[in-house]
Amino acid sequence: MPPLDSSSRTASQETLHDDAYLLAGRGAAKKKAPYVVVAQEELRWLAASSVPVVLTYFLQFSLGFANFVAIGSLGAKELAATSLAYMVSGVFALAPALGYASAMDTFCSSAFTASADKTLVGLHFQRGIVAVVLHLVPVSVVFLNMEPLMALLGQDAEIAALCGEYMRIALPGVLPWALYECTKRYLQAQGIMGASAAVIMVVAPLHWLNSYVLILSPRFGLGYIGAPLNMTITFWLMFLGIWAYAARSRRARACWGGWTRDSIRGLGAFYRLAVPAVVTTCGEWWAYEALSLLASFFGAEQLAAQAIIINIVSLSGQIPSAMGFASTPRIGNLLGGARARQARISAHVIILMTIVAGAATTAALVAWRQWWGETYSSDPAVVRAVVGLMPVAGAFLTCNGLNQVFAAILRGLGRQKLGAYVVVPSFNAIGLPLSVLLAYGPLRMGVAGLWWGACAGTVVSALVQLVIIVYFTDWDREVARCLDRLIASGPTPARDLESGPAPAYGALERHAG
Repeated sequence: MPPLDSSSRTASQETLHDDAYLLAGRGAAKKKAPYVVVAQEELRWLAASSVPVVLTYFLQFSLGFANFVAIGSLGAKELAATSLAYMVSGVFALAPALGYASAMDTFCSSAFTASADKTLVGLHFQRGIVAVVLHLVPVSVVFLNMEPLMALLGQDAEIAALCGEYMRIALPGVLPWALYECTKRYLQAQGIMGASAAVIMVVAPLHWLNSYVLILSPRFGLGYIGAPLNMTITFWLMFLGIWAYAARSRRARACWGGWTRDSIRGLGAFYRLAVPAVVTTCGEWWAYEALSLLASFFGAEQLAAQAIIINIVSLSGQIPSAMGFASTPRIGNLLGGARARQARISAHVIILMTIVAGAATTAALVAWRQWWGETYSSDPAVVRAVVGLMPVAGAFLTCNGLNQVFAAILRGLGRQKLGAYVVVPSFNAIGLPLSVLLAYGPLRMGVAGLWWGACAGTVVSALVQLVIIVYFTDWDREVARCLDRLIASGPTPARDLESGPAPAYGALERHAG
């Protein structure tokens, strides 16, 4: 399908706005399903769709955890080098790649319901792949030169050497991991939520087994280098597994359409959503890494408690994170299908369930904080520190879970830039300075001050996004913006308008208001 020229695009956009609001006006007089009925429908969808996504995220979290536990038995320097490698790979590779891939959540989900031409989903999938691969080219240079970079930063020579070795062996696994994330989003945009769960349920047990065989086994173990090799093998298995799933799916094949040069021509529109998402993801990620660095100055017991709390929060945070990633394609699908009212109610249901899940998780963590501390450590001083940090960590978990869901809803709306304007200042201009002040200032609160400051940043971010989504979002207007965005990105549903209304227009007439 050839791209529209500027004149036809403008005309299509004007027709879109005029027709959208005309149909909305006609539909307003029709009897609508009661709010409670629609909310129950969305609750059933959330329950059915989020379970496989939650399972996927827990199993993905277990991959790094299994490697980390195995390496812990090798020695302190190996563990330190691995932690450093995880931090560097997250900052330079994983966080930006996730930001680029998240633009697919917006484009693919909207295109799936907005146009009769389903290959538009495959077009935006290709753009996500191109953007991620282009990002990984300079990242590869960083990975290959990690040892001298760590030495320049003043790291111990042995730790720098181990970190560099880890990054070189892990490098071949970065591309398949990124392609797996892109393919996962491509399938979720079509409502195929269980693909990643099916793949990871097969791959994860193999990874756990290899964590022993490749690292610790007296006969086959390779020691330290077995850890990055295990991750590389696992990422290739994940990518090949989900790609095979997509190849066997009739729906996914119908949305593919084959490689096209339009994936390159329309990258500008893709980057307009992707870059703000990268800024948001990296801003959050870097703020957390800064907190970990600041905690290292409070002694071994406080640092150990900080590491335990981060692990617990990361594990518990998989639930709201997964709910958020499930909600993005849902919002995008509904907007692409011109179901403005249902999209709004869906957002309300997701927010409410995130609050319920966060409150329940926080209550469980606080109630059993002694057990959590004793599970991770036998040192009484470390356990006491964990017990003291757990209430603020629980509050942070609930607010940060809401932030993840709000960011997911904004991705569904195509408002990544708005999310960046809110999240980055909240974390880096409010949360981080306040953390430093409370930890090192007159109150001398230590690691607890770091968490209270971070919690304040998440509260500000959550409240602002809540107000924007609930009170200042015109959902009918978002339908028009969604279709405009697809038109501006290249091949569009506008072709369907020449021979009659696109499916989205029929949906708009049925569900307007």
